[in-house]
Amino acid sequence: MHLFNVTIAAFAFSLFASGAAEAKRVKWSDCDPGGIQTLSVPDPVSGRSYNVEISLPSGYDRDASTRYPIIYLADGDRGTRPVACQIKELYEKGALAEEPVLVGLSYAKGENLDVSRKRDYTPVPRKPGDTAYGGAEAYQRYLRRTVIPFVESRYRANPDRRIYLGHSYGGLLGAHILLTEPDLFHTYILGSPSIWFANHAILRFEADYAKANRDLKADVLLFVGGDEVSRYDPGRGGNTQDMVGDMRAFESRLQQRGYQSLTINSLVVPGKNHRKVFPPGLTWAITAVLGRATPR
Repeated sequence: MHLFNVTIAAFAFSLFASGAAEAKRVKWSDCDPGGIQTLSVPDPVSGRSYNVEISLPSGYDRDASTRYPIIYLADGDRGTRPVACQIKELYEKGALAEEPVLVGLSYAKGENLDVSRKRDYTPVPRKPGDTAYGGAEAYQRYLRRTVIPFVESRYRANPDRRIYLGHSYGGLLGAHILLTEPDLFHTYILGSPSIWFANHAILRFEADYAKANRDLKADVLLFVGGDEVSRYDPGRGGNTQDMVGDMRAFESRLQQRGYQSLTINSLVVPGKNHRKVFPPGLTWAITAVLGRATPR
């Protein structure tokens, strides 16, 4: 187990303040990166219909020999356009060495987003017989067998540089993939992952993986908002989750396994809550993965 290249990681961190300011300036609700392609990719097993939204790098059509890093983004219905805007702005400002292909993963068509993501992004039911949760394994199979082959047969992606990006329940799904099928992606960017879900059920997956395996080949970046700590919330009538503590505990468990092929790093973003941490966290993670050692 080792940490990211110090130069790149330090450069990514140096961009944190400016990246956060830029993300604040870009209005996520109405940004339009242009050129988004929407394609239907039904799940032949469940019968549900999903879309993928594709944002291609600048100059994609100019050089037919280039293969690009590819990012699969959970919660694509809400995130594809703003994430594409942020990545393109970072590239245009010289913070990234290259642009990726971005693939936004939609919720099931005709379903409320909460219904779709609770089922598809969670690894176990909250209680026996509860079919509203616990469909991550089936959704992961759909990604592996249907979505990834569909996308990568149509676009020039480098499968050795396949990146997963998810936040909250999307981060939980990424953790599940990491611990059950780590080679599906090369890099995992997990923002504020819902480690707390179902009494920290994902930690059982971590323990099961450790019992059966001596190595874990993946690059993992974790981030969380500094305000995501346990405190009384009168609106909920109880305490919020300690997502900072959960992320650190998850990272520590992986580090203590001593996996030689695991690269892991994390960031707690001061003063950010669950909703506001994503733009600066994304800036940090994307520049760590795709950034330049020095800006051009």
